[in-house]
Amino acid sequence: MPAGTGRGLWEDDYDSEFRHSGEPIPAMLGMVPDAPVVYLGTFSKTLFPALRIGFMVMPPALADAAQDAIGALLRGGHRAEQRALASFIEKGHYARHLAAMRRLYRKRQQQLREALAQEITVPCDVLGGGGGMHLTVAMEGVNDRTLAQQARQFQLAPAALSHFYLDPQRARSGLVLGYGNTSASRYLPALRTLNRLIAQHRCA
Repeated sequence: MPAGTGRGLWEDDYDSEFRHSGEPIPAMLGMVPDAPVVYLGTFSKTLFPALRIGFMVMPPALADAAQDAIGALLRGGHRAEQRALASFIEKGHYARHLAAMRRLYRKRQQQLREALAQEITVPCDVLGGGGGMHLTVAMEGVNDRTLAQQARQFQLAPAALSHFYLDPQRARSGLVLGYGNTSASRYLPALRTLNRLIAQHRCA
């Protein structure tokens, strides 16, 4: 964003804590000193959603205006949780927790890749995996939104890949599979069911 325009950017660095390969992607705020960027983060993915604590990092020049806006929009609260979290971070527990979770998610991702290779028999491309807590399985010849809806009948919750495209004409078909809260013991039976649904849908 050009300086002096009176505008800025909001940077939502989603799941950046879970980088599994390659160098971490630098935040825009750290690349240009005093850039008009507000960096948003949350502890809902790294700890647990019910904590309901997030944070913002911004240039000092924006801090007073942000504090006034937050004070006008939000009521105070969660002070006990905030202090406990601050102590958790200061004592190094949070950093150790992140390291342990990265190892766990990296292992789960590899197990999911192996299960996909074993159970999915239709042609597909497994994409992503450099970070986050999901893999993308792209495939042709299926209506992924119908497929995702059918999967819910079997207590499975894949997301339709085409749902994430702004331009429907450019959308690829496929499924987004999360592994953050799913034990590896469930991968094979779940993918076996998905493979059967995909095969039925492709033949329909």
